[in-house]
Amino acid sequence: MAKYVFTDGKLFLDGYDFSSNTNAVTLDVTVDEQDVTTINSGGFRERIGGLKDSTISIDGFYEAGAEKPDALLGANVGNEIICTIVPDAGVGNTAYFLKSKLFSYSILGAIGEVAPFTVSKSNSTDKVVRGTIEIDSDITATGSSTGIQLGAVGATESIYAAVHCTGVSGTGTPTITFVLESDDNAGFTSATTRATFTDITAIASEIKKVSGAIADDYYRLSYTVSGTTPSFSIHATLGIE
Repeated sequence: MAKYVFTDGKLFLDGYDFSSNTNAVTLDVTVDEQDVTTINSGGFRERIGGLKDSTISIDGFYEAGAEKPDALLGANVGNEIICTIVPDAGVGNTAYFLKSKLFSYSILGAIGEVAPFTVSKSNSTDKVVRGTIEIDSDITATGSSTGIQLGAVGATESIYAAVHCTGVSGTGTPTITFVLESDDNAGFTSATTRATFTDITAIASEIKKVSGAIADDYYRLSYTVSGTTPSFSIHATLGIE
């Protein structure tokens, strides 16, 4: 992909799409620098990586009300939030996702100016996953995503899947259940279930992790939908780390 101007990104926090409320987002992934210089280093310092960490900084425009930024952020300081950051929107493009804790939430500002919010979040468990967007659409019926060739999962790796549901409509308790599947071919003629997500009946999010080794190299999300005229706004990303 060529260099580009950041104009079509997306940001998901739990079951909320913050894209239209955010004007800046920064993901920092770091590793502690540890000095292991010895007396026979030849006059040069030697260093290795220590503990890894990640932080997220988000700036946006304050908005209160149902399913607005303050509804999530104002009630979740200190709590874990699933976050997906999309540099360039579209299925097949790259996204980063992780479990993080909200440690700082600042709102409002000077009189006469647009009311802002600022968020600081840090990695809470596991790691940041660099993945590929698998679904970014409304789902109304049982089916499956196209599937992507991510490669085999090594013995020290895991396959991760993150699902955000940012909207649900319909009657008769609309429900969608996702299943992570793998296979050794693009047609998924002998698909194997790797993980089953919790039933979704309202805005929600969840990350699943399946440890390797897995020889299959194609992955997709299948989903079962029930209810009357159901519709679910879904963003999902898959990645191997």
